[in-house]
Amino acid sequence: MLVRMTALFGLIVLAGCLVLAYVSKNRAENALENEAREAMLKLARQAAETIESRLQARIYIVEGIATRFVIRGRSGDKDATLKEKMAALRDEQKRGESLGFKRFGIIDREGNAVYPDGSKANLADREYFKAALGGKTVVSSTIVSRVDNSVVFVFATPIRHYATNEITGVLIGVMDATKLSQLVGNITYGRSGFAFAVDGTGRIIAHREIDKVKSQENVLERAKSDQSLAGLASAVSRMTGGEEGTAEYTLENQRYIMSYAPIKSTGWSIAVTAPTAEVLERTAGLKHTMLVVSLIIILLTLVVTFVTARAITSSLLAGLKKDAEDLASNSETLSAASEEIASSSGEVARAIQQVAAGASEQAGHLQEILGLIENITSSLEKVYTELGRVRVNSEETSKLAGVGKKELDVLVASIKSVRESFKLVTEKLTNLRGSVDQVGEILEVINGIADQTNLLALNAAIEAARAGEAGRGFAVVADEVRELAEQSRASSERIKVLLGTIALETGEVVNTSEEVNRKVVAQLENVENTIKSFDDILESVTAMTPMIEETYRQVDDTVKAKDVVLNRVQNISAVAEETSASAQEISASAEELSASTQEIASAAQQVLAVARRLVDRVERQSEA
Repeated sequence: MLVRMTALFGLIVLAGCLVLAYVSKNRAENALENEAREAMLKLARQAAETIESRLQARIYIVEGIATRFVIRGRSGDKDATLKEKMAALRDEQKRGESLGFKRFGIIDREGNAVYPDGSKANLADREYFKAALGGKTVVSSTIVSRVDNSVVFVFATPIRHYATNEITGVLIGVMDATKLSQLVGNITYGRSGFAFAVDGTGRIIAHREIDKVKSQENVLERAKSDQSLAGLASAVSRMTGGEEGTAEYTLENQRYIMSYAPIKSTGWSIAVTAPTAEVLERTAGLKHTMLVVSLIIILLTLVVTFVTARAITSSLLAGLKKDAEDLASNSETLSAASEEIASSSGEVARAIQQVAAGASEQAGHLQEILGLIENITSSLEKVYTELGRVRVNSEETSKLAGVGKKELDVLVASIKSVRESFKLVTEKLTNLRGSVDQVGEILEVINGIADQTNLLALNAAIEAARAGEAGRGFAVVADEVRELAEQSRASSERIKVLLGTIALETGEVVNTSEEVNRKVVAQLENVENTIKSFDDILESVTAMTPMIEETYRQVDDTVKAKDVVLNRVQNISAVAEETSASAQEISASAEELSASTQEIASAAQQVLAVARRLVDRVERQSEA
C-alpha cells in the first residue's frame, strides 16, 4: 500500500509538471515571435526610409546637372558643342563617384546615348528613357548595361533647351547595383537575420548574396517551377503590391519570420527576415529549467509522500497489532477494549478531519497567492518585453543617426563644391562684364577716329573741287575714305548695341548667380544645423543606453526571482493538497476501524478467532 500510494502521487505530480511546461513553452514562443515580428517591421520601415532618402539625394544631383547651361545647350554667347557637354559630364562624374555613380551620359530624342569616355549605345527601347522624355525624373530597376554588361540602376531626367524650355534629350546617371546591396547587406537581425529588396515585378535588386542581383533573379518567376519557394513568393507578391506587414515561409526545411515595408517613391519594397529557430533560442533555457524544476518537485513529492504515509501506517499497524495481541491473550476484556478502540478511532477521525480541513484551507490560500503571482508575472513580462523593445530601438536609432550624419557630411561637401563652382562662375561673369566695358571704351575711340576721318575726307573733297580737273582723282579717293569711315562708325554702333545687350544679360546672370550662392549658403547653414542636431541625438542615445541596460538587467533579475518564488509556492500548494487527500483517506480508515470494533463487541464469541486473524494480517502487512 505504501508503494502504491507513493507511485500514484508521483504520477499525478508528473502529469501536472508536463502540462505546466507545455503551456509555458508555447506562451514564451508566441511572445518571442511577436516581439521579433514587431522589431523587424520597425527595422524594415527605417531601412525603407533610409534608402528612399538616399535615392532622392541622387535624383537631386542628376536634376541639378541637367539644369546647367552647358548641358541645356548654351556655352557663353553661343550654342554648346557636344565636346563641351562631355567635358562638363567628366567633371560631374569625378564628383559623383563618391555617391556610387559610374558615369553620366546624354541621350538625344532618337535614343542615341553618348558618354564622356566615347562609349555609345542606343537606348530608345528603355522604359526610363521613354518616361524621362515625357518629362518625368525616374529611377530604373536593375538592368544589364549595354556599355559594359554590368548590372546597374539608371537615374534619368529630361534636358530642356535653355531658350525654348523644350525637352531636347535625357540626362542619365548610371549607378553600380552592388552599392544598394552593400547598404542593404549592413542591415541585420540577430546572428543570421538579413535584409533584401525587390522591385515591383518581384526581381531581387539588393541582397547579401550579390549573385542573386547580378543574375536578376525573380522570386515570383522561380516559384512557378520551384514549389519550395511558394511561401516566400506569397510574401513577395504582397511586397510588390506596396503592402506592409509580416509573414512566415519555409525554405530548405527551415522556417523563417519576415517583415516588410514599401519604398514608396520607387515601387520597390524591402524585407528583413530571420530563422524562427534563432528567434526561439531563448526558450531552450526555459525548457531546461522546467525539466529540472519538475524533477525536483517529483522527488520532493515522492519523499514527502513516502515519509508521511510510512509514519501514519507504521503507527496505525503498531497499535492494531498490540490491540490484537491483547484481545487474543485476554478475551474477557474484549468488549471493553473494543469500546475503547471505537472511542479512540472516532477521536482520530475527527482530528484527521480537522487536519484535512486545515490543509484544504491552506491549499485555497496558496491558490490565491498563485493567482496574485501570475498577475505580477504578467506585469513583469510586459515590462520586460517593453524594455527589450526600447533597447533594440535605442540601438537602431543610434545606428541610423550615425548613418544620417555620414550622409549629411557628404551633402555638405557637395553643397560646398557647388558653392565654389558658383563663386568661380560669378567671378568669370564679373570679369566678362569688365571686358565688355573696356571694349565699349575702345569703340568710343574708334567712333572718334571715324568722325575725324569723315571730316578730313570732306575737307579733302572740298579742296579737290577747288582744284578742278586736277583734283578729280583726289576727290574720288576722298569719297571712298568718307564711305569707309561711315561704315566703320555704323559697324561700331552695332557692336556697341550688342555689347550693351551682353552687358545687360551678363549682369542678370551675375545677379542670379549671387542669389543662388546666397541660397546655397543658407542651405549649407541648415545642413550644418541638422548635423549638430544629429550629434545631439547621438549623444543623448549614447547616454541613455547604459541606463536602459541597467534597468533591463534589474528587471531580468526580478523575473528570475519571481520564477523561484512561483515554483516554491506551487510546490507547497501541491504538498498541501496531497496532505489533505491523505488525511481524508486516514479519516475514512479510522471510521471503518470504529465500526469493526463495535461489531467485535457485539460478537464476543468470535473475538478470539477474529483476533488471531487480525494478528496474522498485521504481521503480513508489517513485513510488506
